Amino acid sequence: MATPLTLPALRRYLRHGTLPQLAALEAVIRLGSATRAAQALCVAQPTISGHLKKLGDALGVRLFVLQGKRLVPTPAALALLDATDEVSAVLARCEQTLGNYREDGSGPHATPPTGTSDRELALSAGRA
Repeated sequence: MATPLTLPALRRYLRHGTLPQLAALEAVIRLGSATRAAQALCVAQPTISGHLKKLGDALGVRLFVLQGKRLVPTPAALALLDATDEVSAVLARCEQTLGNYREDGSGPHATPPTGTSDRELALSAGRA
């Protein structure tokens, strides 16, 4: 399985806070401006610009062209937006799975109820 640690080409995604950068990219494309994206993400507009610059530099692609006062996404930015949608879907599934553990207190690392004996724990785990 390819992971960012095993494939040098994937390490570029670990250099900076990639998730905030992808959020900035998505917001600028969907909202049409860095100012509106900054407002939506509750950050300063220069933060959005910095995220976009770092992301483009890390990936080695130009993400936007300036037409008048408007940022127009390049084909590379639109392709990255599709990948961002996939990343968001994976994170949503992960959050849903982890939410199941948070809500009912079960899971492989759940804290046993107070007063539970070692024998009861072993029985519940199928080890007795």
